[in-house]
Amino acid sequence: MPKGSRRPRKQKDPPADLSEVESARVYRVELPQEGMRADRFVAERTPWMSRTKVQAAFDEGRIRRGGVAIDSGKKLRSGDTLELILPPPHEDVSEMARIPYDIIFEDEHMFVVSKPPHLIVHPTGGYRYTTLLNALHLRFRGTDVFPRLVNRIDKETSGLILCGKDAPTTGALGKALEDKAVVKEYLALVEGAVEAEHQMIDKAIAQDSDAEVSMLRRIDPNGQEARTEVWVEQRLGRFTLVRCRLHTGRMHQIRVHMQSIGHPLVCDHHYGLRDELLESDLREPPPAPTRIESPYGYKDGDSDADVSDRIRAVDTGKRHEYESLAKGERVPRGESDALLLGRCALHSHLLRFKHPYTGHEIELTAPLPADIAGVVARLETGARPA
Repeated sequence: MPKGSRRPRKQKDPPADLSEVESARVYRVELPQEGMRADRFVAERTPWMSRTKVQAAFDEGRIRRGGVAIDSGKKLRSGDTLELILPPPHEDVSEMARIPYDIIFEDEHMFVVSKPPHLIVHPTGGYRYTTLLNALHLRFRGTDVFPRLVNRIDKETSGLILCGKDAPTTGALGKALEDKAVVKEYLALVEGAVEAEHQMIDKAIAQDSDAEVSMLRRIDPNGQEARTEVWVEQRLGRFTLVRCRLHTGRMHQIRVHMQSIGHPLVCDHHYGLRDELLESDLREPPPAPTRIESPYGYKDGDSDADVSDRIRAVDTGKRHEYESLAKGERVPRGESDALLLGRCALHSHLLRFKHPYTGHEIELTAPLPADIAGVVARLETGARPA
């Protein structure tokens, strides 16, 4: 190569179109991966697959080199190309076009979407195609936009999500989020009467090593710094509507912090008192809160497919119930009771940030969704079932 000349920059592969049903993925082994075991190489490139699923792909002959199935312990050479054959989706892919969401701000660089509850935000586990991100890719199919999520919220949480239309914008917004230059506020309906009108909860959070579910968190002085600012928005008898501003971004931070002060979120299956809020729960004296061991009914001997199918079926049922509540319809529970709320009462209410290119401050809000708003209205009027 002549002195002073530059090596041509390697072209990056375009982002995957998540609105397309994949049958295979191809991965090229580069020099730094020379000598790496095939199973380790595949695992590093498929973080969405568990180790068990990676090994199953090898056992089923779905990982091939040069069109021939390869053993998981095989050492790789630079220049090798591995093909991962993907199983057909278990989901009804046509649902992707019917996923509901609202875009409340959009320009040529970015947009902000408000999502309903009971919707996964990105492909994971048993959801490869029926997520918010898949639906957004479908919306922009045929353009040069490949939407990227800047922040994420849980499946049951509703509200605002910040999205970039290209990698530089997503990176700039992501850095603003890391630098705490994005204000995020949530509305939550919690159990009990919160005494302080305003308070700062400053309690470190760590993974709950005693819990069977690895994602669960708990207060731990040796954990990560976590701060949540809380204001009382409305006092509603045995419940309180609060506004929470995140000053750090730990997993389940609001849920764990509110539980720690004796006011867990209503219908928080993991940290709360009840799984559902029913009409009968508003009576005086109230009945014991409704709890079940698992909303998905896990059983010994379940395969991954069994679990995924059951999760999707339960989630679909909950989504349909939410849609009925949003229409003002009664969702029966037995002969004399009805559902008021069937998910963790948390809503991403406000985002405030500076536009990464114009520098203008943008503040966006999303009103309470129909289910939580319906409960608040019921509590405001003091209505009780006949």
